[in-house]
Amino acid sequence: MASLYVLPFDHRGSFKKLILEHKNDITEEEREKLKYFKYLVFKGFKKVAEKRGIADLAILVDEEFGSNIHQESRKMGVRNLLSTEKSGQKIFDFEYEDWGEHILNIRPTYVKALIRIVMGEDHSLQNARLKELYDFCAQNEFGFLIEPLIEPSEADLAAVGGDKKKFDADVRPLKLAEAVKELHSAGVFPNVWKIEGTETKEGMDICSAAVYDGGKSDAQIVILGRGESMEKVEHWLTVSAKSRGVNGFAVGRTIFADALVKHKNGEWTKEQAVNDIAEKYDHFIDLFEKARAA
Repeated sequence: MASLYVLPFDHRGSFKKLILEHKNDITEEEREKLKYFKYLVFKGFKKVAEKRGIADLAILVDEEFGSNIHQESRKMGVRNLLSTEKSGQKIFDFEYEDWGEHILNIRPTYVKALIRIVMGEDHSLQNARLKELYDFCAQNEFGFLIEPLIEPSEADLAAVGGDKKKFDADVRPLKLAEAVKELHSAGVFPNVWKIEGTETKEGMDICSAAVYDGGKSDAQIVILGRGESMEKVEHWLTVSAKSRGVNGFAVGRTIFADALVKHKNGEWTKEQAVNDIAEKYDHFIDLFEKARAA
């Protein structure tokens, strides 16, 4: 099975904030500006593809600002992932009412759904929507990727004295395992799980065991970056690389945010920004492969 090294730049609200410094309704000029900056990320991706080949690489980009990138990636034979969620929602909802038609038009390798989960809350509406999306993907032979972001309840935080870092290290893997079990019970069986990194291999092993307990035997796990520092992401990838099913990563803002801001502010040329994005993406691939082989 090929590795899955995803460069995700499907961010919408946060991307507006990064480039435009607001999340308000945008003008046509601002829309073109966002498309320009998204394409710079893709150019960084293409530099790595030229170096390594495309077999292990993939992109994740939205339709609104990246439909042209989807078209180009398909012509290149690059695996393309499409986000379907409305940006910034507490409960998963579709970006478009006719979401199925949009998926059929883009024809991605994987369809992606980002969800937010607080264990103990009622997820029935969210799970029903995810089941509908999963069934659609299965019927139309699209892969399905789910990104469950685990958020602490008030009780969770109280149990660790309000220490979010302690929750992340000690509790979040257990809550992720509970969330995976709930999704399986709802009839949702992703091909790929895009999950938050853990501080220890033991934490990732808990997550991995949940993915395969009642899930797809050939499911893959990729580690997301959460916009963290290079050092933090390096740690997550290193400790997770040998856990069962961990087959790559999906790191976005850690790779592209600094370069795009410097270009936007006139500190870097377009070429400098593209080169920096390519170097960081390539760096994480090297690091993951060395950690997996160690």
